[in-house]
Amino acid sequence: MAEVAKKEETKVDTELADEIDQTGWTYTYVWNPSKDSYTTKGGMLVSPKEGFKTSQINLFSFERPHMRGFHYAWLSFFMAFVCWFSFAPLMPIVRVDLGLNLKQVATVNIASVFSTVFARFIMGPLCEQLGPKRCQFMLLSWISFMVFLAPTVSNVASLAIVRCLIGFGGATFVVTQYWSSMLFTKDIVGLANATTAGWGNLGGGVTQNIMIGLWNGFKSAGCSEEQAWRVSFIVPAVIVGVFSLILRFTSDDSPQGDYMPLMKAGIIEKKTAAQSFKGGFWNPNNWLLGVQYATCFGVELHVNNWAATYFKEVFEVSPTAAANMASVFGWMNLFCRSVGGFFSDLGNKHYGMQGRMWAQTLGLIGEGLLLILFSKQTSIPAAMICLVLFSSFVQATEGTSFGIVPYIDPKNTGAVCAVVGAWGNIGAVMWGFLFRECYIGDLRGGFTMLGVIIVLSSVFTVFIKIHGHSSLLNSDIHQGYCTEEYIQKQDERIKALEDKTTELTAVSEANSAALSQREA
Repeated sequence: MAEVAKKEETKVDTELADEIDQTGWTYTYVWNPSKDSYTTKGGMLVSPKEGFKTSQINLFSFERPHMRGFHYAWLSFFMAFVCWFSFAPLMPIVRVDLGLNLKQVATVNIASVFSTVFARFIMGPLCEQLGPKRCQFMLLSWISFMVFLAPTVSNVASLAIVRCLIGFGGATFVVTQYWSSMLFTKDIVGLANATTAGWGNLGGGVTQNIMIGLWNGFKSAGCSEEQAWRVSFIVPAVIVGVFSLILRFTSDDSPQGDYMPLMKAGIIEKKTAAQSFKGGFWNPNNWLLGVQYATCFGVELHVNNWAATYFKEVFEVSPTAAANMASVFGWMNLFCRSVGGFFSDLGNKHYGMQGRMWAQTLGLIGEGLLLILFSKQTSIPAAMICLVLFSSFVQATEGTSFGIVPYIDPKNTGAVCAVVGAWGNIGAVMWGFLFRECYIGDLRGGFTMLGVIIVLSSVFTVFIKIHGHSSLLNSDIHQGYCTEEYIQKQDERIKALEDKTTELTAVSEANSAALSQREA
């Protein structure tokens, strides 16, 4: 029976692909009998049912468009992250040179994540209109230029302005998630999104090592401490600027090619940013999941900003030691966010959306409890162990969050990514103000309170109900929170019923007229 079912599925898949006109596409796909599937030229399996997205992640492939897009997505976000938090490991040194107190440091940290909120809301819908490649190029170019301005800061105001302007580049995350969602099928999109985002977030840990390493290097070359940190910013600025040009001319938006020429040729539907925003913005699930994203990714951004300062202030270690300790938190992105995506996909395989919801809920509870435990440690070894475990849950929960995102409103994925992603930065701003106003003299107490907030946020999963899927406490298929696509189908169904009713009415009237003539 299984073989018969497989043959029937293959037949349907083949017929569907044959009906799709691939004229004008940059990339076309043909049936591969040896793999019983349509494939790319390099042999990767693709699904006609999902717009020729691939169902494989081949990490050692750089084939266009799928794997090239995958690698450029995480690399671009990684480089943006390195620049975005390039000040964090150097803040104990910058703070002394510019004469800042801890409250001013907190203000600057808030500025670095505040601007990203607006950029993320904008970039999601823009991806639908311009394509992820062009959006990512614009953001990377912007970051490169702003990091070139970093050596010019002279006081708290100029530092806050530069960090705020660099922060717009944090919207590369939204583009990264949109890009990978357009390239991979739903059965592995959780893992794909988690990996591209996780490896991108890895920049938050690597920048701790890179920037303090550059500072030490320039200092050894004869620069003063202040000259060394100022010159250090030139290196990432140049690298990111060069990479932005490489990305622009050697990658693609989708399995069919670039959006702009395909839209102009009428091959794919032209959608404006406003249409995408309107279609996906008001779905309640975006906001519920967004609040939870504020308590995982928002917490990660907050810890990235504070970790080095925390170790320097609480454990009284050197700036280099503090930066290296803080880097461990970011390094967990190497695999932990992917692990979260894997468990989300695994839960979906066995229990549908309900499995993804439970992975999300348990991840948040574990994350919150481990942060509370971290805040109570009084020795460096114990604190580092707790930091590693806490970071693992933070990254994994980010992965489970974006394992859910592609299902909320598939037709307006850009807008969904924008709302949920923006909430990550809204969270970082909130936690920044929390520390600034209530815990500036008690960083341990601040992390304890934040842990409690994270645990409480897990309750929001109960209210996430995605049309056509099960929910956390109910395995039945939910029919509410309608998407634009569902509403359109319902309108088409109503119109078909109205047409049928009109047809039957006409037939009935004709029969009545014929019957009247006979009686006459």
